[in-house]
Amino acid sequence: MEASKRRPSRLFVWVAFYTIVIAAVFLIRGQRERPGLGLQLPSESDTVTTITAVGRELAPDLLPILIGKYHELYPKLHVLLEDGGTVRALEHLANRRAQVGFLYRLPTPEERAIVRSAVGDSVLCFPIALGGVVVLANSLSGVESLAMHDLRRIARDEMDERFDRLYAPDPNQGLWDAFRQGLDVAEDVTRTTGDGAPELAHITFLKDENAVLEAVLADPRGLGLASTLSLPDSLPDLGGGRAVFAVPVLPDTGLAPVAPGYEQIGYGEYPLYHYLYVACLAHGSIRASMFVTHLTSDRGQRHVERADYLPARQAIRQIYLTRKPLGSKSN
Repeated sequence: MEASKRRPSRLFVWVAFYTIVIAAVFLIRGQRERPGLGLQLPSESDTVTTITAVGRELAPDLLPILIGKYHELYPKLHVLLEDGGTVRALEHLANRRAQVGFLYRLPTPEERAIVRSAVGDSVLCFPIALGGVVVLANSLSGVESLAMHDLRRIARDEMDERFDRLYAPDPNQGLWDAFRQGLDVAEDVTRTTGDGAPELAHITFLKDENAVLEAVLADPRGLGLASTLSLPDSLPDLGGGRAVFAVPVLPDTGLAPVAPGYEQIGYGEYPLYHYLYVACLAHGSIRASMFVTHLTSDRGQRHVERADYLPARQAIRQIYLTRKPLGSKSN
């Protein structure tokens, strides 16, 4: 009699078993609805939503591809991509005119403070692609390569007997800052006149990289700055020796100049590189957060790679094939 009281009834055991099974089903279903960084992705039943992103000029070929791939996955979520660069993207985030921004550099402490003061929120930034800062030259210039110390002098607006001018895209795009950071040039040489225009002896800022290409093509004694993320597939070539080419750069610890090729940038052999960042407000639009989460996810990074660009998280490694195990002695 005492033993039967201690033994649970069969009905109680079966009820407990089914309760555990049902709880496990709901738990697994809930986990499947929260991939990535814990954000619940939208379902097909959600209403159509449009978010605005700013920064097309920083990667004019790559960004439409990434947005198109995202739209294929979530057809009811639309991303409207507007022109602009780093500074305009941050301004639109601060004024809540955009939910996502693309940047060539991280926001400065002053810019973060402005956004925090304007909207009471902070900016979150994540790298999504890797690019190279390219130094352009005219084929008639006679230059074959440049060393990092040459570029530091040029970045400081100092005279170089081989060149009269450096053409750079609008500093608001962010490439100028990325160039100086890559050279570890801390001082800002962009002095301004009374009307706010840059006043530099040997540096000219132009509208964009297309204008830089045209200027270098017309000026054999001029250099130009551009990014591999925004350069066209082929550089201008007018024939008769007139063309624009990417100048190989000699690293500080290198033995030979390195051209800004895909593998050279990925391996870290080419010394001038920068990231393409995606930014949003920490407590902003949930749809913007989900778009940013997608771009930084494994799937989003694969889309960057399949578009023939370098993903931010990709580190190229050499693979050695051998018949002998590592550590074994050769015959």
